[in-house]
Amino acid sequence: MKIYLQAYAILKEHFPQEKIEYEIEDGATVADLMHKLAQDFPVLADLLPMTRLASEDEYIHAQTLLVSQMEYCLIPPVSGG
Repeated sequence: MKIYLQAYAILKEHFPQEKIEYEIEDGATVADLMHKLAQDFPVLADLLPMTRLASEDEYIHAQTLLVSQMEYCLIPPVSGG
């Protein structure tokens, strides 16, 4: 199925563009997506376990099923002061 990913902060530096169209298996969960992203973008493998996925302004859990044609936001950990 096709989903759309919007990357933020340091993550967007490693994607071909800020918003990408991404293919993933039907029935995939957030955890499946993170695993596949780590395979497709090995440079992000250390950062992805700390990255959160959001949809419609809410964080979603690792076992949440992804929905075809939806847009998801990849939000890395941030710090500030």
